[in-house]
Amino acid sequence: MANIHFLRKLAVDELWDTMFFATGERPVKEKTPEFYVLRAENLEMKIHSTRKVFVNGDLCRSVPEAKYAVMEIISC
Repeated sequence: MANIHFLRKLAVDELWDTMFFATGERPVKEKTPEFYVLRAENLEMKIHSTRKVFVNGDLCRSVPEAKYAVMEIISC
């Protein structure tokens, strides 16, 4: 079984890249013991684990689902 902190870091790195290319600006990354927070323009992500990501308050059950949510928010 993998370490939760390592898996969370992988998810944060992948979602940071997604937010950077979606918004055109560098997201601000904050770390707490329970989760990471990424903020850029009108997006905010709380990453608890690879299976629990909140995008603007909406729960996503995977990293690809969180990427899809970002695409939906940007396209509106």
